[in-house]
Amino acid sequence: MALFVLLHDAFQGGWVWRQTARELRDLGHEVHTPSFAGRTLPFGPDNADSPSKAALDNLVRYFEAENLRDVALVCSGWSGLLGPALAEALPTAVRTLIFWDAVLPEPGRSFMEVCPEDLAAAIDGNSESTEVAPFVSGPLNWLECGEDTASLLAPFPRRAFTEPYAGPARGRWPRALFIHSPETDAPGSPFTRDMVEASGMPWLELDMYEYPLLGRAQELARLLVSQAAPGASRNFNGCSRNTMPHEMRMQYCSHYRRRHELAVAGERIDA
Repeated sequence: MALFVLLHDAFQGGWVWRQTARELRDLGHEVHTPSFAGRTLPFGPDNADSPSKAALDNLVRYFEAENLRDVALVCSGWSGLLGPALAEALPTAVRTLIFWDAVLPEPGRSFMEVCPEDLAAAIDGNSESTEVAPFVSGPLNWLECGEDTASLLAPFPRRAFTEPYAGPARGRWPRALFIHSPETDAPGSPFTRDMVEASGMPWLELDMYEYPLLGRAQELARLLVSQAAPGASRNFNGCSRNTMPHEMRMQYCSHYRRRHELAVAGERIDA
């Protein structure tokens, strides 16, 4: 059994993971979906200078209260800023960092400086004084943010997007990998691929935009389990050295599928 903690994006709460959490529990795993901000845990005036520190403190308290250890920590969107910092604050708590289309933080640089330009423009366009009005981007929009849950979104401090990241550099992170949900027409998709490839971080693709709603949650849960299992993917550097079985690589990695198709085509030509 693996232990998962799923971190939500800005404007959201732990509720956004409910369907994926259900699938993971059905597979026999323990899952936590804490809210570090949002309507149930709003930022107050005392947090104005560093909302990310306030969110991190909330998570540290949660981990300590639940006595969580050896966790696969899944970060989405803005919460990519929190994952490495949480792993540094609680070294025995986080075994694996999984960035699901989450920002890859860089010391001294803000979210606005490392996110896609179209996302930064959306943040600017929705800014109202010290707050950013809620909007949704990325695959979680397709997972949960329909009409029945849009009312649960909450404003987020603009400072959370502009304050410099103060957590550890990449060389001090625990084992980490990236899951990218490509969308052909999304301006941020090529940016994300280039960013992850430049980082040298192991990564996989999972198309969250073409599956039925229930199927997407199931596919994501299975992929998370495959990467959180003890010993999974410890020896790969990029998708070419992934230790997943052939069938799973065919399902989850578009680059592996393309290489396989080219190899099969070459065999036909040689024949």
